Amino acid sequence: MSEEQYRAALDAAARQLSYRALSAAALRDKLIEKGHSEDAADYAVAWLIERRLLDDAAYAESVVRSYARRGYGAARIRQELTRRGVDRGTAEAALLGYAPEPAQLRALLDKRLRGDVSDRKEIDKAVAALQRRGFSWQEIRDALAEYGQQLPDE
Repeated sequence: MSEEQYRAALDAAARQLSYRALSAAALRDKLIEKGHSEDAADYAVAWLIERRLLDDAAYAESVVRSYARRGYGAARIRQELTRRGVDRGTAEAALLGYAPEPAQLRALLDKRLRGDVSDRKEIDKAVAALQRRGFSWQEIRDALAEYGQQLPDE
């Protein structure tokens, strides 16, 4: 491999990272997809990691914060991290400090149920929606119990 090919891969990597943050694996895949050799892609990724310009742990924490703000649960965030090429250990480390906001769960329930907890079908739909968003059954059950208690008696 010539030095020009390594430099071209490094330039392409810098361009990709200027558009948006990527994990090391996703950046490597993107470089190969753009026609760079595996050796050149590995060189560029290693060069960026060595200089701390590419950090999977910081990237994973950023993804966790972003998805948590948008009201997703740990399972969905973990799935997204895997999809983005973050290894399991880094993903789990990033999720250590994650805890769903009870206010977010309440807001999601309120959006679905609109204060009516008498219709079992609607409750099942709300539970399914929360499960798709990645919340655990325990989190959903606790949120439902709290939601039912906070409704005014009629």
